[in-house]
Amino acid sequence: MVMGRPGKIAAAERRIRRENLVEEYLSERQQIEHVRGLIRENAPWAVTGVLIGVAALVAWQQYGAWQVRKAHGAAEQYSQTLAALGRNDLDAASKAARQLHDDYARTPYGDMATLAIAHYEVDTGKLADAATLLEQIERDSGDAELKTVVRLRLARVQRAMGKPDDALKTLAGGPADSPGYADVRGDVLMDKGDTAGALTAWRAALASKDLEPSARQLVELKVTAAGGDPTAAAAAAGATP
Repeated sequence: MVMGRPGKIAAAERRIRRENLVEEYLSERQQIEHVRGLIRENAPWAVTGVLIGVAALVAWQQYGAWQVRKAHGAAEQYSQTLAALGRNDLDAASKAARQLHDDYARTPYGDMATLAIAHYEVDTGKLADAATLLEQIERDSGDAELKTVVRLRLARVQRAMGKPDDALKTLAGGPADSPGYADVRGDVLMDKGDTAGALTAWRAALASKDLEPSARQLVELKVTAAGGDPTAAAAAAGATP
C-alpha cells in the first residue's frame, strides 16, 4: 500500500514528536543526574555547615551560661567582702577583694570591693590608706563613670588630709559641668582662703539643674555664710531658693 502525501506528513510529525519527547526525557534525566551529582559533591560541605551552625549555637549557649555563673561567683565574692567589713575584719575583706580582681577581672565587682574598703578606711580614720585605694581605682579601672565618682571621693579625702592643692588637681580631671565637683571645689578654695573663688564655684553648682535639693540647700548655706547671695545663682538656674 502506497502511503499518500498526507499520511507521510502525519508519520513525520509523529516521529518528530517522539524524538522531541526523547530529547526532553533525556534532558530531564540529565538535569536530574546533574543535580544529584551536585548533591553528592556538596553534601559533605552542607552537613559540615549544619554541624558548624549547631556547634556555634551550643557554644554560644554554653558561653552565656558561663557568663551567668561568673557573674554569680563575683557577686558572691563581693558579698563576702562586705560581710567581712561588717564584722570589722579588714584582712578578710582585703583578701576577698584581691581574689575578686584576680578571678573576675572583667567584672566591676573588684573595683566595687576596693571602693567599699576605701569607705571603711575613711570611717575608721585611715585617710591615707583610703586615698591609696581610691588612687588605685582611678588609675586602673576601665569604667569611666566609676572613675568620675572615685575622683570626687578622692578629692574629699585629700581635702580632709589637708592637701588642698592635691584635691584641686584631682577635681580638675573631672567633668566641668558637675555640680558635685563645683561644690567640693568651692570647699577647697574656701579652705585656702579664696572666698571669691569659692563663691564662684558654689554659684556654678547652684546654677546646675542637676544639683539635688538637699545638696542645693547646703550650698546655699555655704554661699550665705561666705557673704554671698544664693538667690542670684538660684534664679540663674531657674530654681526657687
